[in-house]
Amino acid sequence: MWFSEASEMQFLMNWNGTLLSCFLMHLRHQGVYFIGLLFLCISFSTSAQEMAQQKVDSVLKSIATKSSEEKKQGYDFIGTYILKNTDYVDELFSYVLTKDNSELAQLMLYQKYSQFLSQKGLTDEALRLKLRGLELAKSLEDEHMILRYHLSVGTTYLYQTSLENALHHFNEAEAIASQPEFHQSRWNVYYGKGQIQGLMGDSKGNDAYYLKMWEVSKTYGNTTTNRFILYILIEHFTQANNPIRVAEFTEILAAYYEEAHSNTPAGHMPIQAIFDKRASMENVPSLKEAIAISDSLNSTNSLTYNTIALADTYLQNEQPRLAIPYMQSAINKIQSLKKPQLLAGLLTKMSEIQSAAGNYKEAYEVKLQETAVLDSINSERMQRNIAELEVKFDTEQKERKILAQDLTIEKESRQKRMITIGLIALGLILLVSVYFFRKRLQDQKTIAQQTESIQQQHITELKQKNKLLAMNSMIEGQEAERLRIAKDLHDSLGGLLSTVKAHFSIIQNKIEELEQLNITERTNHLIDEACLEVRRISHNMMPHALSISGLPGALEDVAEQLKLQGYNVSLELSNIPNTLDSNKQVMIYRIVQEVISNIRKHAEAASILLQLLKHGNQLHIIIEDDGTGFDFEKAKAKGGLGLKSIQSRVDYLDGTIDWDTQPGNGTQVTINIPIS
Repeated sequence: MWFSEASEMQFLMNWNGTLLSCFLMHLRHQGVYFIGLLFLCISFSTSAQEMAQQKVDSVLKSIATKSSEEKKQGYDFIGTYILKNTDYVDELFSYVLTKDNSELAQLMLYQKYSQFLSQKGLTDEALRLKLRGLELAKSLEDEHMILRYHLSVGTTYLYQTSLENALHHFNEAEAIASQPEFHQSRWNVYYGKGQIQGLMGDSKGNDAYYLKMWEVSKTYGNTTTNRFILYILIEHFTQANNPIRVAEFTEILAAYYEEAHSNTPAGHMPIQAIFDKRASMENVPSLKEAIAISDSLNSTNSLTYNTIALADTYLQNEQPRLAIPYMQSAINKIQSLKKPQLLAGLLTKMSEIQSAAGNYKEAYEVKLQETAVLDSINSERMQRNIAELEVKFDTEQKERKILAQDLTIEKESRQKRMITIGLIALGLILLVSVYFFRKRLQDQKTIAQQTESIQQQHITELKQKNKLLAMNSMIEGQEAERLRIAKDLHDSLGGLLSTVKAHFSIIQNKIEELEQLNITERTNHLIDEACLEVRRISHNMMPHALSISGLPGALEDVAEQLKLQGYNVSLELSNIPNTLDSNKQVMIYRIVQEVISNIRKHAEAASILLQLLKHGNQLHIIIEDDGTGFDFEKAKAKGGLGLKSIQSRVDYLDGTIDWDTQPGNGTQVTINIPIS
């Protein structure tokens, strides 16, 4: 038998009320009266949308009397928060603007809302809001927002290939960004202008603006933004067949990435994917040229990645022997420069090439070299991790010592309070006991039989009431469940289908007005809504992309959903086998889904990198965010269900998982799963 929360609470109230009544009646017969206070707290569950509205109301109330700058921060927080509630974005933006329709609120919220519309592909609606926001920024003389809106409007016009309008807004943005306080926005201007030049077919102008982008951004240091800019530059100059620039920027980005992610396994640096895309016979001449230039410039990363791309090309075309000289030359070069991470990647590929060429003895010897290099890397990484753990352990020990002292003080204070309360309670109990004892001796002979009869009567009545309460609770629970199901059907599909029925009735009664009413189109729209409702429910149980296009399609769907939520998402899929077992695909998808869910709930991240790479008989999953990070050991000690769920799934797949995170430095999760 199941009870609803309300029925269960009512049952407890009735039960406690009955017991209290019996107890008071008994005390009346004893001549004693006591006054009791009953405090009852009932929690009402609200929908997610209502909770979001309450959050918005709370923020609006907190910033009502604040300065303009503090209000802007509050509106910016509200906009970001709304974008995370993907199911109610339109409704929540409309709600907040009805609560606060000031120019400052519109200025900040239009920027966020237009971003959401652009991601949905509604560029015309987004452009209308951006232009309105630009007008507000000018009227409020807010140069920072004027700059942001010019960049945003220019990007939208660029997307719509309205190049003249885009150039106008980028020029306006450049004039503002030339001021020292807005210097960090200049790279956005040059990026936009470079894209315009590319669309106009001016490759030299395109290159020039991209180089200017680097000139203003290189002073930022090793930041996520700067690594993103370098990634753009490498990809651009790779497509432009400029190996010198590629080599230059590859070395800078590799150094930045190694500094930011020192524990990244060999062969897992994201920039390698750019070179992997060039593995084709038509690129062989340019790959050879790039190898020669990288060698002459001592660009070790560019040399390594271009050599591996050339080797993959020969391997794909069943000409592995042609790759051996280039691989050996690169190995000798990297060995002399003592670059173990790059050397491990080359040795891995060399072993594969030698094996494909039938040189099994040489492949085995190379594999031994690879193992030795990897052991060395792992040993160095382990020593570094041990040093970090020692620092964390010392800090934790000090914190525990302070906590133990605080607990001791608190325990002593609590004991004193408990002793005082105990003595007072003991005194009251003694007084009451003495009073009851004396009163009972006086009345025992005269009311014993009457008391027993009354008690039996109360017990019988109580049993009957309990039976009635149980039956009423069961009926109420069943009726409440039926009402909930009926309400859900009525509010969702029921309303839609009723409207469809009404439309068809109009069509039936007013055939002659059909063309003017346009009922068919609206009816089809309502039917589409009903289908979307059913599709949404089924998608939550099992993503459609996973059953249709497998794991890659499902992950692309995840990436698109994250982009709609306002995240900067980079998705990289490489060599994922088509023969991967369907159960394993579902399990991997659930692991990724759980990690992404943790990022959305806790990380406060802006950017997410998701990689799936097949290497040998292993599938490597790397998920990185630039959020707040966390203390993994503390989170693990708390026994959170999310971490346990991820670990149990990885264990089920006979895989391994590594968490690289600390507060303030983002999080990187590396998962290795055998696929054969």
